[in-house]
Amino acid sequence: MNNQLEEKKEIWFMNYMKFFGVFYLLIYHSAIKQLNIFVILFFLQMFIFISGYFYKDKYTQNPGLFIKKRIRSLYLPFIIYCSLFLFLNNFFVDIKVYKPGMLLNNEMMWDQFLSILKLRPRQQMAGAMWFVSSLLITSTLFCLLSFILKFISKKQRTYLLFFCIAAIFMSGIHLSVLKIQIHPYIDISFVLLIFFYGGYLFKKNEDKIPINIYLAVTSFLMLRICMEFGFPQIPARRYINPPFLLMTGFAGIYLNIYISKKLAEFKKIKLLNYIGQNTLAILALHFLSFKVINLLAIYCFNLPFDQLASFPIIKSTSQYWRWLYVLAGLSIPVVLKSIFNLAYIRVVNIRGQRIEDVENYNEFQ
Repeated sequence: MNNQLEEKKEIWFMNYMKFFGVFYLLIYHSAIKQLNIFVILFFLQMFIFISGYFYKDKYTQNPGLFIKKRIRSLYLPFIIYCSLFLFLNNFFVDIKVYKPGMLLNNEMMWDQFLSILKLRPRQQMAGAMWFVSSLLITSTLFCLLSFILKFISKKQRTYLLFFCIAAIFMSGIHLSVLKIQIHPYIDISFVLLIFFYGGYLFKKNEDKIPINIYLAVTSFLMLRICMEFGFPQIPARRYINPPFLLMTGFAGIYLNIYISKKLAEFKKIKLLNYIGQNTLAILALHFLSFKVINLLAIYCFNLPFDQLASFPIIKSTSQYWRWLYVLAGLSIPVVLKSIFNLAYIRVVNIRGQRIEDVENYNEFQ
């Protein structure tokens, strides 16, 4: 019973972190001044860290089990979302969601579908799905590396795993300096692997790591100071420098661990918990959801209708309007996913289960 209660507490705490992660993502893509620079310092690294937190040692003993889980929880949804956007591409052009120059013929459609299968999304609405590709590669790399090293003694394995991950991290940084890309996202995954490992180590040593207000405030101040020196742009492979990326990433992660744990202890907020369980839907659908606010802005300010194709937002909107984009990006995907879950329950005639139990797996775990 105690183990079940601890597991339930853990799920709430991590779902809060995932909620904050997608909230920061929407702030960044909505270009809310100053806040967007603050959150880009750490929120991508935080998602990788969360995934590492949920990595279980049984996957090291049986990588096939882990790969099967990843296929069901990440790869198949990735294919479905990206293929849906590809299928709707020319329809989006017709209704002016896309600009006229984005029309695709059958040959281009097939080429882009093959790119999707290779984890290379090229559709504008799937612009954020590159992160799913990178997460899939990062987590699989960690699993395979752990599997290879499992045949040596535990003490040596610990040191060697750390050395290998540090070496892979530096090789990813070096590749970015040389402007060499291995697959669109493999070299990025080399850099992010250390944050996955950080999440794994945190779970192993969670009881020994102090989580207090003093370190949380220190982390916040560190991030605020670092803002003055720039910010990493991970998809563009601009990391500032290795210590900067590590410092801002782990400082932001620690700050959000503190906030999430305190919030979980203080109050169970079902809405935030549910949003945290549906981060993949928000990641995939928030750009499309932004179009609703584009339409609203066109109506309210009498803008030309071709502004609907503005991506990701209409840049002439005020900072107050940017918060409407955030709200739409959070709410619309969650509502659509809830409708889908309810429909799925009816189709397969599943009764007496919670909506979240119908999902194959919790995303980003």
